[in-house]
Amino acid sequence: MRVLAPSEQRFVRHGTYTGRTVRVEGELDVAALRTAFLTLQRAYPVLTCRIGEDSEGVGYLLRSGGATVGAWVRDGAVDQVRLPVQPVDPGVQLAYLDVVIGGSAARVTLFAHHSVADAGHCVELVSRLWSFYTDRLTPEDVVPHELPKPVEEYAADRGITGSAVSGFEDVTRPLPPDARTPADPATPAPPSLAQPRRAVLDPVATARIVELGHRPGLTVNGLVTAALLRAYVAETGSTTTASVGCLYPVDLRTRFDPPVARAAGTNMAGLASFAAEVDLTADISLLAHQISSRLHHDLSEGIVQQSVLHFPDFYGPTRIHSLAGHVAVTNTGRVPAFRTPPELTLADYEIVYLSAHPRPSTGASAAVTFLLYTFQGRLTIGVLGGGVAAERLPAAVRRELAGLYAESV
Repeated sequence: MRVLAPSEQRFVRHGTYTGRTVRVEGELDVAALRTAFLTLQRAYPVLTCRIGEDSEGVGYLLRSGGATVGAWVRDGAVDQVRLPVQPVDPGVQLAYLDVVIGGSAARVTLFAHHSVADAGHCVELVSRLWSFYTDRLTPEDVVPHELPKPVEEYAADRGITGSAVSGFEDVTRPLPPDARTPADPATPAPPSLAQPRRAVLDPVATARIVELGHRPGLTVNGLVTAALLRAYVAETGSTTTASVGCLYPVDLRTRFDPPVARAAGTNMAGLASFAAEVDLTADISLLAHQISSRLHHDLSEGIVQQSVLHFPDFYGPTRIHSLAGHVAVTNTGRVPAFRTPPELTLADYEIVYLSAHPRPSTGASAAVTFLLYTFQGRLTIGVLGGGVAAERLPAAVRRELAGLYAESV
């Protein structure tokens, strides 16, 4: 069909699937959920496509190779997300639904390959899945969408061209001279599941932090990002000050004119970056203002919008720069209220990642990744990585956010 664009190629090597998992309480109609997933596959044909790789590791988006794989359903514990018992294979299809039934509860996890679905796209798919379930729609009731396009194509359509400034300068490091594409291991690594540790605020604390973030010169994103950087420095630094490089995606769907529908693009994020001197003794609002001002500047100047055109210089076998050691912050925003019938409640929501075939990396390695989202009025911070500080970081995040909560009371 087509070669994957650089924004999509980043996720081919590891077979990365981004997952959205919900804990369901109440009576789940398994047959109806199976039908809803088949309807989702019919409505979004990219889910039944597959990815092929050539001898150089270049990924291609291919049509379905045969019969589609439906929902997997089994009995088991639902308190924690686990790998499906069946193999998740990008060479077969690009989305899977794993359902675990445990008494009066269930865990439902949708895995979508990250090459064809970013956060916005994946949430749209989950929303449609539960709408199809609630409305009892069947595959015959829906019209298939066109295949989504990469962000590079939308940028070209809108006349966006690359500039001499990538936008990553503040977090760029020299690439080691002996850096090359590492060879695959003789014995393939088994699939792996990454489930972030979480810090979850209650709705009252969340609302007060949002209120504080709306003060002049601030944004909620800037304020919370400042709190995360402070938490990271508090747990990894040897002094009260440290220089930190931060890299974070910005959804370009609403930044383009005309805007792009959620499911019409694959990975629609540009990347923004900044270097900050984090001072734990200073007022957090100063750092928050710097973060918000920098993002506003880079968006107004079009730096973020064209950042994706520089991806080949930073990711994959053609890379000439390194981004290793940065702090990654991904803010996926408010999770919509998914429609469910009265007898069913979605009690929890998590973001997870599954690597179908982990391989030695050819991309940037973050020191830690923070994932931000709000579900049912609760601000949640997921923490991936962090080295020796990994287990301490969620508590440090809670302390920093508690400070914001106290200030806003």
